[in-house]
Amino acid sequence: MIHNHTSKLLLILLVTIGSYSFAKDVVKSLPNALPGGHIFLNQHPKSDLNGDGVLSYEEKENYCIATITKTLGGNYTFERHMIPMRDGVKLATGVFIPKKGPAAAVLTRTAYGIWGAAFHNSHRFTGQNLVFICQDPRGDGESEGKGTFDAKSFDNEINDGYDTIDWISKQAFCNGNVAMIGQSGHGFCAYMAYLAKHPALKAVYTTVSGGNAYKYWTYHNGVRREMYNWLGQRSIPIPQWPKPTITLFDQKAYDKTVQKASLNNKTVFIAKTGWYDIFAESALDYMESFGDKGNIIIQMDASGHGNMVGRKKHMGPVPKEWQIPDISTALKDNKQGKSRMVYFLMGDAIDPNAPGNEYKMTTVWPVPHTKESYYMQADGSLKQNKSSAQKASLTFKYDPRNPVPSAGGDVFIHQGVGPKDQRVHKDRKDILRFTSDVLTEPLEITGKVMAELFVKTDVEDTTFTAKLIDVYPDGYEAILRDSIIMTRFHDGFDKESKIEKGKVYKLTIDMWSTAYVLNKGHKLAVHISSSNSPKYEVHPNTYKPVMNFNNSPVANNTIMLSKEHPSRIILPIVK
Repeated sequence: MIHNHTSKLLLILLVTIGSYSFAKDVVKSLPNALPGGHIFLNQHPKSDLNGDGVLSYEEKENYCIATITKTLGGNYTFERHMIPMRDGVKLATGVFIPKKGPAAAVLTRTAYGIWGAAFHNSHRFTGQNLVFICQDPRGDGESEGKGTFDAKSFDNEINDGYDTIDWISKQAFCNGNVAMIGQSGHGFCAYMAYLAKHPALKAVYTTVSGGNAYKYWTYHNGVRREMYNWLGQRSIPIPQWPKPTITLFDQKAYDKTVQKASLNNKTVFIAKTGWYDIFAESALDYMESFGDKGNIIIQMDASGHGNMVGRKKHMGPVPKEWQIPDISTALKDNKQGKSRMVYFLMGDAIDPNAPGNEYKMTTVWPVPHTKESYYMQADGSLKQNKSSAQKASLTFKYDPRNPVPSAGGDVFIHQGVGPKDQRVHKDRKDILRFTSDVLTEPLEITGKVMAELFVKTDVEDTTFTAKLIDVYPDGYEAILRDSIIMTRFHDGFDKESKIEKGKVYKLTIDMWSTAYVLNKGHKLAVHISSSNSPKYEVHPNTYKPVMNFNNSPVANNTIMLSKEHPSRIILPIVK
């Protein structure tokens, strides 16, 4: 029953010197940390039941059971189970059972621990007479198995979700109806369980979370994201070196999984997230992939994974007729009908008469739009016409020892989320800037943004970044979208190849989606560079991973801007 890395290390040390029983007792007496780094004893002083100032495992568990039972409304019993999966691995599961039953069940499978999940979610179900269940995924907490991360790791979460739901639905305490919930890391397994299509899973409700670990959590266009470090809370080693971190991904295989899940899937899927959330595209992809079958309900706010910074407009409430149902409602009525998505169309945060800054409703995603290209020009302009030049390019130097610091966008909690001013980088020489003429009328961008770059470099491998920016009349540069790609994946993320010096390669960068109206009088801008740290792993400009940047070459990275190689940003324009 070991609950943090310090405890594990101490246990190993004491066992090494020959006292396992003593080691176990010492570890149990340590303060147990809940997710977020708060010491449980300080956060819940009443958990020290014997008043000796030292929290034992038994004290913590007894306190948690009593507190959560009270939160749920009393009249509950608690059971602990090791639920077997199809491969024999058993998963640690805590079950709060109402004395009045059988009843519908709400399940959370989370890497933040059974008690972390219970404290985080139990208040939502006070007095509702629901079975409340929390589970450690394989390799986490007290569950068996080994936590893994590879391109096929989503298979475990789909299968384990199915097997757990199957076990729950067959228990005497359950009436055969199960829902799954989760916010942020608590929601990952719920996303994946939706793909399992278990008939007992009536509804899924997630908040600021995402599905497939590779696509939405730990990599973006083949480059490791800071969210990779979340794996450390899944008992998975997260070495910071060597770099670059390379994981291949078979998109076609995952597409087949999604296609299979779309057939006769009757589960209601509800997701609440925001345009600047680190997982936002996951909800949009579910709307696009499954929306035509019905029962997909999405709310997309002007928000992110943490407090927003920069120029932003107060959203106000979602119109009553568009509000999404809560999980209890969806569990009772899982025939929600036609899919729908309510989203906040962002806009100029200064001008009170600017278009946008309102909620809109759609039953399809993407919404009807026209793809329009803005081409980067050698003079730093951004135009809707290709360059006529036979030869045109711009080059910048990228030094891994001096990466561009992250500044807003869909970054993680502590980095300053949202439309932060990019002028913080105005003096950097390793950023290419392209700016349009002043807009004479508003420009609405709603949908997926793509960058298509023709590049060359003088190193074996490197990265390229792209940012989409709204330039206000006073010069404020609000970041709308940004992304990155590793050149070795120019031909797909399931294969890699060394870059030939001086050869031109085409890179297609998926920058994810937005809904934003640039006001008249503003300008559209695109910034190109090769780093964005700590949001993305800094690339050493080498093909083989290295243990430090000491011998990393400085790359001369070139963007081609000619008639033959017209680098551009592709925007979904809504008229």
